[in-house]
Amino acid sequence: MKKRLLISIVLLIVGIIIYLVFDINMMGKSNFVFTIIRNYLPDICWTFSLYFLGIIFMANISKKPLFMNAIYVLTVALLFEFSQYYHIVKGTFDIVDVLIYIISTFISCLVEKNIRRKENEEV
Repeated sequence: MKKRLLISIVLLIVGIIIYLVFDINMMGKSNFVFTIIRNYLPDICWTFSLYFLGIIFMANISKKPLFMNAIYVLTVALLFEFSQYYHIVKGTFDIVDVLIYIISTFISCLVEKNIRRKENEEV
């Protein structure tokens, strides 16, 4: 579980740093690479961070922690994104963000399965 907590903290910090350092005024808005880094890489980091933090707690609650945690992460991410759509929170709704959350959650599940497989091999 320490490995998951460390992954979660590191990815949260990386996401925050990317979001703060890559200011929208820093580079031209037409730069495709900058747009990906600034707008989507923090979402990927935060989704992974939330997933691995959730795994720590879900392991004690559910017999199917990977599935339940994926539902939890997607629910939180989609609630946040749709609250932007309905102007409940500040931000701009982006369908690409929704796709990023879904893909990131799926990849997080695969990474977690791989971690579990390696942990079982070590025992």
